[in-house]
Amino acid sequence: MADTCRRRASHTVPGAMTLATLLLLSTLAAQSPDAPHTSEETVTAPPLVSTPDACAASSEADYSAGFDALVSGNDAKALELFERVLAACPQHPHATELARLSRTRLAPGGRLATAAASEVGREPRSNAARASLVVVQTLHGVAQGVLLCAIGDCSGQGYAAVSLLGAGAGAASSLLLTRGGVTDGQAAVINSGTVWGFWFGVATLLAFDLDGDHALGAAILGGAGFTGVGVLLAHLVNPTSGQVSLANSGGLWAGAVTALFLATSDNYDTKGFFAAELGATAAGILSMAILSKYVPVSRGRMLIIDAGGILGGLVGASAVYLTAGNDAGDAILVGSGVGVLGGLALTTYLTRDFDALDAPQVTLAPLTTPRGGTGVSMVGRF
Repeated sequence: MADTCRRRASHTVPGAMTLATLLLLSTLAAQSPDAPHTSEETVTAPPLVSTPDACAASSEADYSAGFDALVSGNDAKALELFERVLAACPQHPHATELARLSRTRLAPGGRLATAAASEVGREPRSNAARASLVVVQTLHGVAQGVLLCAIGDCSGQGYAAVSLLGAGAGAASSLLLTRGGVTDGQAAVINSGTVWGFWFGVATLLAFDLDGDHALGAAILGGAGFTGVGVLLAHLVNPTSGQVSLANSGGLWAGAVTALFLATSDNYDTKGFFAAELGATAAGILSMAILSKYVPVSRGRMLIIDAGGILGGLVGASAVYLTAGNDAGDAILVGSGVGVLGGLALTTYLTRDFDALDAPQVTLAPLTTPRGGTGVSMVGRF
């Protein structure tokens, strides 16, 4: 089945299942897992049912406002409005159950169920991700210390001292800033920012023929600046590890293929080569980062696609060499580049179902009801 549907069910002690509990689960299903409901589609309150004693227009307005508050996740305001409706119009056909739903969602069990539902589909925080961030940022601190010492003309002991300080600063900052935990995607985007920052710094100094302190400064600014960009993306975008892998692969393969084709040119110029590499890697990263917002992909699938690119490049180069022999020359580089592109495209197609779900994802959370019942709510994707 192409579409994924979400079903929710709750099991409570006998006699504790109420309409409020059912409405709780259905409302949770309608909410976004990351934030209160902000869909552009307008959800309207069920209309008032005609009764011998119809409610006043003010009560209908309070009821509609309460329903909107309930849908948006403001349960306290919703309860206040529904109680106001019931005080003015006790015979209201819907306010009683919706007020009960609001109380249920405000209860500890309801809040736990809401929290459990909001975690479905999100990457969990990981100690392994935090450890990888600490390791990479510790090495980043060492590299920055060495570069700073090179600018400052440190002695041998100075290099050791500043490198140690840099390592300590990198480790301490990454540990302190991730006390609340970090996901694989957040750690990956920060670490990737560090690595790409040094690459862009080195490519910049070669493209613009910088030397001396200017060259070292370009590397320092590149590493520190892109690490800062990674931190911002981790907090503002919160990408998944698959999204980061797709962006990294875009930059890596764009740079590799561009280098293979540029190496065949007779007018080989170092400045022009690295200027082209800067543009190619930047374009690859940005284009794949944008694509990752619309095409879900896992880190495992991206590793397989990368392997396909490596294999394709080897096959292309080998095919040209076996056909033309030692005189192939630049044709081997062209064959390798074409093989890389073909391998990436073929592997992408062959792994199109790699991330398909094999089994339902289910989350359980405690649940209480207004009538004193206790049980378990089940949130699942089937």
